[in-house]
Amino acid sequence: MAPHRPANAPYAHIKDVLATVIKSCRRESCAELARIKNIWNAELDPLITAHAQPAAFRTGTLLVVVKSSTLTHQLRFLAKDIIQVINSEARQVLVSELKITTGQF
Repeated sequence: MAPHRPANAPYAHIKDVLATVIKSCRRESCAELARIKNIWNAELDPLITAHAQPAAFRTGTLLVVVKSSTLTHQLRFLAKDIIQVINSEARQVLVSELKITTGQF
């Protein structure tokens, strides 16, 4: 006699399968980047936020994309202050380094 096979599991909708897979693959840094973007837009000068936005975050390093090289130069001088503002609003040390690059966002 053949061994008894268990009944097949009920079908799952692809939306549920993908949600589970994406959740397991998504890094924490995506949530942290979203949190940093919210702080960035709320706490920094609107003249800066209109032309500079956080683009990536990994292990304490925040990459900011800036539309002009002039503003890139200015943000390099303000980097310590920006890091302090983000960390104080987050109530934890999220950002330890700020890297600034010129580009489009």
